[in-house]
Amino acid sequence: MKFSVSPVVRVAVQCKVASDLPKLVEGLKRLSKSDPMVVCTIEESGEHIIAGAGELHLEICLKDLQDDFMGGAEIVKSDPVVSFRETVLEKSSRTVMSKSPNKHNRLYMEARPLEERLPEAIDDGKIGPRDDPKVRSKILSEEFGWDCSIFHCFSKLIQSISGLFIPILP
Repeated sequence: MKFSVSPVVRVAVQCKVASDLPKLVEGLKRLSKSDPMVVCTIEESGEHIIAGAGELHLEICLKDLQDDFMGGAEIVKSDPVVSFRETVLEKSSRTVMSKSPNKHNRLYMEARPLEERLPEAIDDGKIGPRDDPKVRSKILSEEFGWDCSIFHCFSKLIQSISGLFIPILP
């Protein structure tokens, strides 16, 4: 099922009593199944994150988690955090220059939007940072019209389309 809204508000949750951790884990699984707009993840630090479409949506989810899915066990939640994301709508009007820290290299850059199908391909897992570079180059050149002789970097993707493409122009 595709949604036009993505979960952008995030809250970290933990049990007030450590012995309730299995209830929290099971409750998060049940919450994810009951509401397709909720994304529950576990960070590398072990922190449990719930992401929703807005603060009200998260409040309702947290109430459901605590009352319905955890049998009333108390949870501690962090303040809501919004992940800000920006996008490029049209080609930049100028090329900018930046120097490396040692002042020996100059980098020239301009911003332009990605092809419409490329973010979908990334979200669907058809192309990603762990792909073989030659295979990835072939897909980018044949399906999306990229000139592989000028792009040098396909950065680590942070949750689908928040990745960064850096074309190096001659």
